[in-house]
Amino acid sequence: MRLPKFEYFAPKSLKEAVSILQNEPSAKILAGGTDLLVNMKHKVECPPAIVNIKGINDLDYIKQDNAAVRIGALTTLKHIYMTSLIQEKLPVLAEAASTVGSYHHQTMGTLAGNLCQQNRCKFFNQSQWWRSARPTCFKAGGQICHVVNKKEICYSSYCGDVAPALLALNAKILVTGHKDSREILLEDLFSGDGKAPLNLNPGEILAEIIIALEEMDGVSSYIKFANRESIDFPIVGTAFWASMENKEYRVAFTAADRKPLRAHQVEAFMNGKNLSENILDEASALAAKEAKPIKTSVYSTTYKRRLMGLLLKSTVSEAMRRAKS
Repeated sequence: MRLPKFEYFAPKSLKEAVSILQNEPSAKILAGGTDLLVNMKHKVECPPAIVNIKGINDLDYIKQDNAAVRIGALTTLKHIYMTSLIQEKLPVLAEAASTVGSYHHQTMGTLAGNLCQQNRCKFFNQSQWWRSARPTCFKAGGQICHVVNKKEICYSSYCGDVAPALLALNAKILVTGHKDSREILLEDLFSGDGKAPLNLNPGEILAEIIIALEEMDGVSSYIKFANRESIDFPIVGTAFWASMENKEYRVAFTAADRKPLRAHQVEAFMNGKNLSENILDEASALAAKEAKPIKTSVYSTTYKRRLMGLLLKSTVSEAMRRAKS
């Protein structure tokens, strides 16, 4: 499969990249390319211009200051899970990064690229030949969503591994635009719109991920259920973080909705309680109701809901084990 024709830009600074995006509003950002280039070869994304930000040297770092751990947008997934600070203090993030795709995806893929990946659907992520058998879906430029058979709506699922881990860590992001930069909760990056899954203004770039130092005092875990141990996207992925001293808990899911899901109702039920078997049973039942999974893959919504509850129990069990060790 060949890439479609496009104009190519290779800025050397963040300011230059933002300027190009201002002049080319339909351009796409290329970081690791493990998501975008595949979609372009399948002709489901055909941007007129590509802005390759890989040459911006000052976006690849992991550093700690007095307030937070800061991770540059172009930091590779391998760099993240191989860093001792992340392994020891933020294991949920290390686990999530190490489960993405194959080893080659991890060496090429970047943190921001993984966060900003396109939503997925069995009718969208196919070859041009496969998709020619039916009308073009709404996400790929047509009129109808084949998942729900409705016009001008997209029910594709967000399937990134790293997002739920960072949501459980209450992470923030630094977004840089033409006039200024803004710091927002990572949760606010995701729109819930399957066709346009990110809340970024034209010309904005995700520059940095910020994790407060107090998050390192908790215990955490990420577990992903997939067909194979490598390469596959999650059928469901679950992240859990806990402050045992304060009895504060955070839960997040991926591949269960049109955006990565912070399970606020589950958290509200669990907070302040000892996590007994009965409490976990009730929390798992709540988890299955909080998401709105749609059959965007071969797996039924009932199956995904059941997985959400089971994986929640598994992540809690692993985090509790770490708290005791």
